[in-house]
Amino acid sequence: MGRILERLDALYAISPTRVGGSPQEDAAHRLAAEWMAEAGLEVEVDSAGNTFGRRGGGNVWVGSHLDSVPDGGRFDGALGVVAGIEAAERSRGPLTVVAFRDEERGCAGSRACVAAGRLPEAYLELHIEQGPVLEQAGAPLGVVTAIFGQVQGEVVFAGRADHAGTTPIDRRADALVDAAEFVLRVRQAARPGTVATVGRLEVEPGATNVVPSRVSVSVDARASTSAELDALGERIGFEPLRRTEPVAMSDPPLAAFRAVVPGAPELVSGAGHDAAILAAAGAPCGMLFVRSLNDGISHSPRELSSEADVERGLTALVAALARIGG
Repeated sequence: MGRILERLDALYAISPTRVGGSPQEDAAHRLAAEWMAEAGLEVEVDSAGNTFGRRGGGNVWVGSHLDSVPDGGRFDGALGVVAGIEAAERSRGPLTVVAFRDEERGCAGSRACVAAGRLPEAYLELHIEQGPVLEQAGAPLGVVTAIFGQVQGEVVFAGRADHAGTTPIDRRADALVDAAEFVLRVRQAARPGTVATVGRLEVEPGATNVVPSRVSVSVDARASTSAELDALGERIGFEPLRRTEPVAMSDPPLAAFRAVVPGAPELVSGAGHDAAILAAAGAPCGMLFVRSLNDGISHSPRELSSEADVERGLTALVAALARIGG
């Protein structure tokens, strides 16, 4: 079991920042390829840079991604790849371990597989929860039933630049005040089971002594069904530039995870994953979450899951693979 944590540390030692397409992501894939070969897998790198380790002629995939956000954590993505390699060593059936490229900036690697018509008959992914639900429930593992859909866009507020000292309050056209009211509306639009976030404001001209004349506000809204996503966008009142539909996990992987961890909490993932891309293209996909500690913090050096929980997740992954022939 210690080998998984040692390998996660080895990937982290390359760099906490392994942005897609960077030399650091390249190095992580080379290292994973070495581990795949040591596990007796036949290694292949496709035209998109995805790394595959195969055994036998089956089309059951298990894996995740190796890129990270800037100054990210040890577990996000990397756990799924390292656990997949370890699962290959603990099992005997045909399977493929995959390390996708550039998940964090839009799942480029899995999208490339879909574009090439390259899909598995089943895909299983072990991933940390990246949230506090399992920790609060006292549960080490959780079965993912669906992945949120997402709408993103930008709203621009126009005002008039004026002197901050000489322009009376009642004569101002302050774009930032209008934007602030919108930010609160975004927060208030979220209902239980949905989320909505403003993560970026760009204020012009951006001087401390000038009334803002223009403000751009980002919007990221997510929900587990298309209808909820539509309603959320209407409550916010904006026209999305990008939309990703919610996707459900499906059998046989979903049934296998439910069988090997009976009674485990079932969750909808608010984060995007490569599994969502493959599922939307018609591949049967299942995900198993490992409890995140430190109040579920992720995309941070404080990201943490325990060795015991990781072992439970790996054991469940191996058992699920056995049920579907991997």
